[in-house]
Amino acid sequence: MRLRTLARKAVDQVWQPFADYGHMPLGEDISQTRHALQCAWFAEQDNAPAHLVIAALLHDVGHLITWQEQGLHPEAGGDNGYHEKVGAAFLSEYFADDVTKPIRLHVAAKRYLYSTDAVYRESLSAASQQSLELQGGWMDESTCRAFESSPWFADALRLRKYDEQGKQPALQVPGIDHYYELLIQHTRVVQERNTHV
Repeated sequence: MRLRTLARKAVDQVWQPFADYGHMPLGEDISQTRHALQCAWFAEQDNAPAHLVIAALLHDVGHLITWQEQGLHPEAGGDNGYHEKVGAAFLSEYFADDVTKPIRLHVAAKRYLYSTDAVYRESLSAASQQSLELQGGWMDESTCRAFESSPWFADALRLRKYDEQGKQPALQVPGIDHYYELLIQHTRVVQERNTHV
C-alpha cells in the first residue's frame, strides 16, 4: 500500500505542471495538455511499448516547468529551446532512462529529420520551423552520424513522429485517467521494487 501511495504521489507531481499550465498553447492551435494526450494516443495506435507511450505523453513537460519556475509564457517569447533537457532532468527522478532519454533527444530527432528527410522538412508546421531555429537548426553530417550512434536513436525518431502527429485541434482522445495506471506501474519506485522481488 505504501509503495502505491508513493507511486501515486510521484505521478501527481509529474502531472502538476500540466494542471497548472497545460491549458496554454505553444505556437500551435492546440493546448499543451491536448497535444500531450494526442501524442500518447498516437503512440498507442502504433503499438509502441509502454515507455514510449509515457515519453510521448510527457515529452514537452519541460516547457511547462520553465513557465512555472521562471514565469515565462509562450506569448512573451521566453522559450530558449532547451525544454527537452529541462523535462528529461525533471522526469529522471520519477522514471527510468527508457522514458527520459528519448525525451532528451526528441529535439535532436527533429533537427536530424529536418536535415536528412525532405518530406519531413516540407511537412513541418510554421511554428515547428520557427522553433527549429532556436533549437539549433540543421545538423551537419558528423552530427547526424553521432546522433545515429545513440542507443536511443530509434526511440527518439518514433517519439518525434508522435510529436508531429499530435497537433490536431479537432481530434478527441482519451484523457489523463486513461494513462494513470500505466504511469504508476512505470515509476521508478515501482520498477525498482519489481526488480528486487
